Amino acid sequence: MEHICSSTSGKVTSMTSQSWVADKAVAMLKKDPTVVAVKILKDLQDEHHVTLNYHTVWKGKQKAATGLYGSWEESFRMLYNYKAEIELRSSGSIVEIDTTTHEGEVHFSKLFIAFKPCIDGFVNGCRPYISIDSTHLNGKWNGQLAIVTALDGHNWMFPVAYGFIESENGDNWAWFMNQVKKAIGDPPVLVVCTDACKGLENAVKKVFPQAEQRECFRHMWHNFQKYFHGDVFGRLWPAARAYRPEEYQHHMAKVFDASEKVYPYLRDYHNLLWMWCMFNPAIKCDYINNNLAECFNAWVRDIKDLPIVQLADKIREMIMELFRKRRMIGERFTGIILPFVIHQLNAKTRGLGHLKAKASADWSGEVKNAYKEDERHVVKTLTHECTCLQWQHTGKPCDHALAFINVLQARNFVNMEDYVHEYYSVSRFRAAYEGVIEPLTDKNQWPHVDTGFVLRPPIPIGKKKGAGRTRKQRIKSWWEGGSRKGSLNKCRKCGEVGHREAGCPQNGTNKRYIVVLVAVFYL
Repeated sequence: MEHICSSTSGKVTSMTSQSWVADKAVAMLKKDPTVVAVKILKDLQDEHHVTLNYHTVWKGKQKAATGLYGSWEESFRMLYNYKAEIELRSSGSIVEIDTTTHEGEVHFSKLFIAFKPCIDGFVNGCRPYISIDSTHLNGKWNGQLAIVTALDGHNWMFPVAYGFIESENGDNWAWFMNQVKKAIGDPPVLVVCTDACKGLENAVKKVFPQAEQRECFRHMWHNFQKYFHGDVFGRLWPAARAYRPEEYQHHMAKVFDASEKVYPYLRDYHNLLWMWCMFNPAIKCDYINNNLAECFNAWVRDIKDLPIVQLADKIREMIMELFRKRRMIGERFTGIILPFVIHQLNAKTRGLGHLKAKASADWSGEVKNAYKEDERHVVKTLTHECTCLQWQHTGKPCDHALAFINVLQARNFVNMEDYVHEYYSVSRFRAAYEGVIEPLTDKNQWPHVDTGFVLRPPIPIGKKKGAGRTRKQRIKSWWEGGSRKGSLNKCRKCGEVGHREAGCPQNGTNKRYIVVLVAVFYL
């Protein structure tokens, strides 16, 4: 008999329950804890020829994760066991847990983790520059993942420490920064770069009073744009990127002349360093943006919904693999200075025909710019100096120094490695990743710590968490590539930004309301 009924393969079926999805998703989560619900949905549909509802898959994944990692409440109870396991396997590592007591119960408050190889790698192999930021967690707890990153000789992000705090405020940041000081000590020369984190600026000043504090210029610039509009204010960019104080003052004079409110605004709200000319040249880092912290945030973006112990351990695992990979890279390097730095400098020497160098000695000369007849700089190779100041700030020869080195190269052999700072050396790169992040056992084998109390989840603060799935990606603002530009409407009548012509204050009283008032009067 010939069947004439239609196929049901394209319909959403009730046979695939959340429990069925959870059973199938366990293997996927074991293989990749960062797998997203959309990927699980597609794989299950392709393999089992069913059509699934997204929310069924998402809730099924949550059930599978609970079965694998345990509940959120259990995750907090395991923290002291996790601390004991790290201290047992990785001697010298710092793991601190802070708690609060409420109605006789002990609740989790903060966590800080700094592995011994990360501490030693920062001290022995990185520049004295740390970047600090935090990012929202996506799980059941509305907490913050706080991170400390540094910069290795390859200009790669180097993880120093991380932790969890309840929210961005002065007390939490003060506690976190005190743990950072316990880990790295009090270096004689140190730079701390931050974003606009609430309470962090004062915490850094209190814990590291001698440190040079920088702020992310990109964040400062977009805050600045909310109050000041016009092309002349774009001179803040060349001012920020000016090594010489005279050039910085030239651009800032134009900005200050455009509005008398600029100077008080910068003095009161952005008084940290964001300009090259004020940076300490000994750091050999001229970053004006806090991109290092953003790199770490992007690195952990897909795992921020894990329970706290699993998230902390997953970050440890990622750092362990990162160290091994970069240690293997360092073993293949030859020479004194990192090959990519030498390759970069050699490539730059090929486009310097507009710079005319004249030597007064084998270590001293002057360089004139053919495009700017009134510009001339003095280069001293013995002390690694140029009057443009770029060489002093970066630790790598500037264009003027490279033009002069080209003149020396034509007379005798010149080794480019002699003109690069030690921070870019192969030995320092190897020292940064020399330590081994120790592997850990599973949670069933961790030491059992009897604290005398049960550690409860954090006390809910602020706005109650909404129902449903938490966003993994924050909504980007327009200047980050988002789809909207906020309320940057420009009025065609007065030219001001922030409203349209219909709502312009210069319109006066609306004629429609005048008519209504007249009609009411005659009635």
